[in-house]
Amino acid sequence: MSDFETKRKKWLEEVAEGCHNLAIADKDNPDFYVFQSKSDIESPELLIIGANPGSFVKYIDSNPYKEKGYRDKNNLGYDSNQYIENENNPKWKINKPILKMFTEIDARKALENSVIMNVVYFNTAKVTDLKKYRNGTEMIDFCTDKTREFIYEILKPKNILFLGIDAPKWMNVKFDRQTDTVLETDDKLFLIQSKQIESINHFLIYHPSMNQKFNSGRNLELKRNYFNEYFKK
Repeated sequence: MSDFETKRKKWLEEVAEGCHNLAIADKDNPDFYVFQSKSDIESPELLIIGANPGSFVKYIDSNPYKEKGYRDKNNLGYDSNQYIENENNPKWKINKPILKMFTEIDARKALENSVIMNVVYFNTAKVTDLKKYRNGTEMIDFCTDKTREFIYEILKPKNILFLGIDAPKWMNVKFDRQTDTVLETDDKLFLIQSKQIESINHFLIYHPSMNQKFNSGRNLELKRNYFNEYFKK
């Protein structure tokens, strides 16, 4: 087992146990999961990261809990890239602009082989909604600490794409409108911001399932041109 595999296995075990203990503390606490893709790709070309899973299911009502009494380390995500898997699924909104941004061969390959995860793993509509729960702040702190550990100490992706301005906030990654904007709309609003942290390029775009103005038409075309050129080998 490689060093990456050993660290990843230990991390998954710690996340599953930690999230279980937090979720089981109250019968109304939400369920959790981390990934929307496989997580066993060392140093991927692209890590896509959102703030948290949407929707809401109580942990005690989740299938893993009802079946075994806990969600284990093998059930923290999916075995395939859900953006690609649901390419033609009309119920999926978040992936459609992303698919249209990564269209050339190299960009598409980066997307297909990307790791997709959340900063915070508990499923509420917004991260701040967790603060309504008795141990919600502890949930947020645990997840953000483990996410930083996974990214910078284990996965070490070449590039990170934050979906929405909320995602980097919870990792304490701050983008500057003046110095970090690399692509703007025709009326000078930011489309893509970029900065380097620990030799990893971090990109920020508006959330693709919201903010229609920034994820359609001319603005989507500008982002497609940028990312296709950026990932060209």
